[in-house]
Order: sequence, then C-alpha cells, then structure tokens
Amino acid sequence: MEPAPPEPRPTLPVGAQRLTALADGVFAIAMTLLVLELAVPVVTAEDESLGELLLEMWPEFLMYALGFLVLGVYWIIHHMIFDSVERYDTTLAWLNIVYLMFAALIPFVTALVVQNGAMTATALAFGLNLLALFAMGWALWTYATTRGRLTGDRVEPDLAQGARTMGLAYLGALLVPLVLAFFVPQVSMVVYAAIVVAFIGFTVAGRWETVAVWRRSLRR
Repeated sequence: MEPAPPEPRPTLPVGAQRLTALADGVFAIAMTLLVLELAVPVVTAEDESLGELLLEMWPEFLMYALGFLVLGVYWIIHHMIFDSVERYDTTLAWLNIVYLMFAALIPFVTALVVQNGAMTATALAFGLNLLALFAMGWALWTYATTRGRLTGDRVEPDLAQGARTMGLAYLGALLVPLVLAFFVPQVSMVVYAAIVVAFIGFTVAGRWETVAVWRRSLRR
C-alpha cells in the first residue's frame, strides 16, 4: 500500500509574503554588516605575524559570532510566527516594522561592544536591544494567535498559549544580565551568549512540540 502523499503546506497570503520578504532582506543586510565590522589585519613590521594579529582579534570574532547567532535566532522566531499566519492586517504589519527596526540595530550594538569593550553602558545597550527585539517578537506572536485572530486553525490554543508563556519566561531571563550589567558587565555579556545558545538548543530539540507538551502538563 502506497503511503499517502504529504499534505500541502499552507501558503501565506500575498501581503504577508511581502512582510516576510522585507524581513529576510533586513536580516540579510544586518548579517552582512556584522562581518564588515571586522577590520582586516595588515602586517606592518618584519617581526609581526599575521597569525598573532588574528589571534589578537578573538574578542571581535566572538562578538561577530554572537551578533550573527542573535540575528539567526530572531530570524527563525520571525519565520516561526509567520509560518503560522493565515491572514494579516495593518497592526501586524506595523508590529513587524518595529521588530525589524530593532533587528537592524544589532550590528550597531555589537560594534559598540567591540570598539569600547564590555562596560556597563555597552552591556546595557546590547541587552536592551535584545530585550526590545524579543518583546516585539512576543507581541507579534501574541497579537496573531490570541483567539486565533490571524492564525485561524493553524495553531492549537494550547500551543499558542504555551509559546506566549515561554516567551515571557525568556523575557524574564533577559532581565538577569541587564541587572548584572551594572555590576559585572563582562559576566553580563557571557549570560547574553548563554541565553542565545540555550534558545538555539531549545529550537533544535523541537521548540513547538516541547511548548505544547509543557503547557498540557500544567493542566494536569
């Protein structure tokens, strides 16, 4: 007996496709700007080694990796949201614009840390940008999924509510390094990186399925 053909994936309405196309362009440009911030080392003396110059750039490479992964995380969040959208409206479009406004700031706050080091002001700027971007992603999801406003039957109510609750948990987690920035900004940057890596691990493990199961377990 031949297996049944897979169900066709729901397509986005034309207007929503334009919103995701804009987002893809903004994220692509922002990711490209990150690498342009890396100054190419030049050997200027006979006793200098290009390898040593590259090793001295390790903080810049670390911040490049962190900034790139941050953008990757938020790009995935954006696509997770819009993969669930059945229709769109002007409010969703403006929420999307504000979300992308903060996404486009990531290269700036990353360069701020690279050029000035991990100090209270730079750690706060970086963290506030992450917090604002995640908050806008949570707002997009909440607006689209509340009572199935824009998602219809594409998202189960348990899944929608579970993701909203987990989003609040991540927003709370981002407040921790913001407080640490006032006292130990270097540790604050490490915590930002740990949160990003944890989120990547969560998505790889199956974020939506985990959220749904977690939400249902709370009802028992």
